[in-house]
Amino acid sequence: MTAQRWVTRASNLRLVLAAGAGLLCWAGRLALAQQGPLLVPEHVELHASARAAINAAWLTEAERRPLRVFHGVWGQRDLDTPLARAVVALNAWDFDHPALSDESVAAEIRAEAELHQGELRRALALADGLESNRAARIRAEAYEGLGDHDAADLAVEAPVRQLLELRFEDPAELTEAVGALIVRARLRGQPAHDYHTMMTLLSRAHQDLDRLYWPAKLAEARLLVDKDNEKEAVIALHETLELNPRCAEAWFMLGRIALKRFDFASVRLAADKLRQLNGQHPLAEVLLAESRLIQDDPDGAMDLLLPLVGRWGKLRPALALVAASEALRYDESAMHAALDRYERLSPGSAVHYFIVGRHLAVNRQYEAAAEMLAEAIRRQPAWPAPQIELGLMQLQSGRDADALAALESVAQLDPFNKRAAYSLFLLRELAGYERIESEHFVIRYKPGIDQVTARMMPEPLEQIHREVSARFGHETNRKTIIELLPDHERFAVRVTGMPWIHTIAASTGPVIALEVPREGLPSKHQGPFDWLRVIRHEYTHTITLSQTRNRIPHWLTEAAAVSMENAPRDYETCRMLANAYESSTLFDLDRIKWAFVRPQRPGDRALAYAQGHWMVQYLDQRYGESALVRLLGLYFDGVREQQAMLAALAVTRDQFFEDFLPWAGEQVMQWGLAPQPSLEQLEDEVRWADPDLAAAMAASGQARLDAIVDTLTERIGRPGGSRSRPFTADRWPKLIRPRVDIDGATLAAWLEQYPDHPDVLEMYLRRRIEQTGSPDASLVPWLERYAKARPVDPFPHRKLAQIWLESDTPTQAIPDLERLDRAEQKTPVFAVELAKLYRRTGQLDLALAKATRALQINPYHAPNRELAAAIAIEANQLELGREHIAALTLIEPDRPQHRKRLAAIDRLIEKGRR
Repeated sequence: MTAQRWVTRASNLRLVLAAGAGLLCWAGRLALAQQGPLLVPEHVELHASARAAINAAWLTEAERRPLRVFHGVWGQRDLDTPLARAVVALNAWDFDHPALSDESVAAEIRAEAELHQGELRRALALADGLESNRAARIRAEAYEGLGDHDAADLAVEAPVRQLLELRFEDPAELTEAVGALIVRARLRGQPAHDYHTMMTLLSRAHQDLDRLYWPAKLAEARLLVDKDNEKEAVIALHETLELNPRCAEAWFMLGRIALKRFDFASVRLAADKLRQLNGQHPLAEVLLAESRLIQDDPDGAMDLLLPLVGRWGKLRPALALVAASEALRYDESAMHAALDRYERLSPGSAVHYFIVGRHLAVNRQYEAAAEMLAEAIRRQPAWPAPQIELGLMQLQSGRDADALAALESVAQLDPFNKRAAYSLFLLRELAGYERIESEHFVIRYKPGIDQVTARMMPEPLEQIHREVSARFGHETNRKTIIELLPDHERFAVRVTGMPWIHTIAASTGPVIALEVPREGLPSKHQGPFDWLRVIRHEYTHTITLSQTRNRIPHWLTEAAAVSMENAPRDYETCRMLANAYESSTLFDLDRIKWAFVRPQRPGDRALAYAQGHWMVQYLDQRYGESALVRLLGLYFDGVREQQAMLAALAVTRDQFFEDFLPWAGEQVMQWGLAPQPSLEQLEDEVRWADPDLAAAMAASGQARLDAIVDTLTERIGRPGGSRSRPFTADRWPKLIRPRVDIDGATLAAWLEQYPDHPDVLEMYLRRRIEQTGSPDASLVPWLERYAKARPVDPFPHRKLAQIWLESDTPTQAIPDLERLDRAEQKTPVFAVELAKLYRRTGQLDLALAKATRALQINPYHAPNRELAAAIAIEANQLELGREHIAALTLIEPDRPQHRKRLAAIDRLIEKGRR
């Protein structure tokens, strides 16, 4: 029995049993399309129709075995023939398995194994003379890999001719013939040619001929991935896995999609699935190596790649990643040596140049990336992938005309590519945007209402430039483009080429893309925010990326950007840092890098941002502000972090972190977040004084002690004890502290003994406010005492502001409102209140500054525009008042009074000019 006929003996039975499978799959496809597909599932059950086909009562056990192998649900007893063992070994990329050199196994299977490991001439020798479509496709791919495109084109001539004549009724032959057609389209530079035909034929294979024939679905997924249609590709891959949960290529392709989305947890899960098939599955190593590379860890990538290429010296995906790793190590000679090694195996190939160029682009090495991608295009001018990557890179670097040309070329080559289509749509729209130009910035915005935000930007942007460039001693050699995008979808396309990133701004270096701070549907808008603070952060990225040729460590570029936001650290961030310090879970300089891009816990990324900023504050205080500038200069020269810190600070990375910790502890004390004794210790005194609570505490403590003793005994008694399970506290029962109610007498005693204890003061204040329903003037001294004891908590300032605003002297609320406003990012409520108070006291300059700040958070709010206009006119700043009134005509175009006011102020301005 041939390999292709192996699983089709019960074809009629399979069609009957799978009659509902197509409907089920399409129903699942619709549901996933509506709610957004999962990416890498933790577990996949075999589809009921496939299980029914395998378990059909009239099949013999001998007939079931190959079906279980085909559908990936085999057990060891099913691997009773060399053919079965070879099929499983091929899927596992277990190239050393004896079955893959067994001459009784179909030559196509053995040739496929040689093709996978890069032994292309051996693959050709095995496939020579075979007439199957699979053999033809293998020959074509081998010749293509060797650079003999004419021979490759000739190899697929017969299956393609028969395919287009609709001669195939066998799903395996039909699927392989489509594979041959895909190769021909690639060879001839016709990526869009026959696309619909190929999709239709594959649909016929898995819907009409055999609804359980998963290789046809897998081939469909390949086509969809090639068109960057990831959503539908994920669905097709999930359907493939439902029919073969052990399909290695499906898991690998899901991992590749996860890489594009920077979803590194899903990448690891996909690699884990591959390693379940083969503990050293080459595709798992390739996935994890590329994941490390994207996370700016070329050394870590090489740790995986060197053993891989040492064992499989012609494995081209790994060899290309070696070249990319050397590029990101900034070792140009090693990069070219790696490219040459690939070139000797596959003369004239564009693949290795494309992969190196793509990773350089991700790493923002734009000039080097452009050189690599241009070479890939020169070698294979009709291949869309490098042109798409080049176009998107030029889009991110602000070269819109070049990006437009590249993406329009791709659209002509392959109009079905989703990624290129999204970005081309945006580029064409950007061409029609209005521009406002200042000395150091170009602001672009969509004509219409977004003008009200754009026109506010030039003056504060120039102030940001002066401050940030002075701090770092550097200016860029070109104007920075600020692109104000009208909604979340356009913003996401702008920064990634695909609409599913969730943030409000991003700097690619020369370009800062910013979503407008506007209220609306969550699917379109992220809501109001302090755009000035956001731009300060992103422009710091622009400066430090330029200053280091985009070589600054990820944690440091974020830390430097946060440090320039000119806003106090919020209370929740202080608490997070204090908790991390007290629990010894702050990141060292190795782990902080991964916390940004490979977080292990939900709060890791937020902690990394906050701790990075904290360490930059320490750096400035301990070594002076010039130390950071010295570091950036070393990164410009390509010096890696370990050597750079030693040269700039005269300490190692480890010593820097060790020295930082005591300083951090002092900060926590100053914040009032490490009082002694702690509230927990005070409450424990109450618990131990109560017999019932004390008994519960003692029992819990004994259980924890017993667990520690058991762990130590287990480790001592086990051979190689130190290598047994990790000695971690999370294996032990937690100490249970029963709830305790603190009565008034105890609280009063605490206050007398610890009058400045922040936790005790907070407990007292919250009880008083809860009892009275709202704060009153009698609490002012207590609130002020708590504010001094814990200066980072906004609670006392909120209550003090409330007390004073409800009093006969509301202006006394100003200091507390100022404190609250400095930290606020999402609402203009404090700024508006301050504007009104300053206006009431005749301090019109301060009132106008606060009204302007309110509009920097929500520029589209009409009442705040009216307030700003009124204050500006009172301050005799008629031109500014006119700006706000003109904005109102756009915000509320249906209100005629705004146009009347505009005409009136124009008359006043004209009168003043006479």
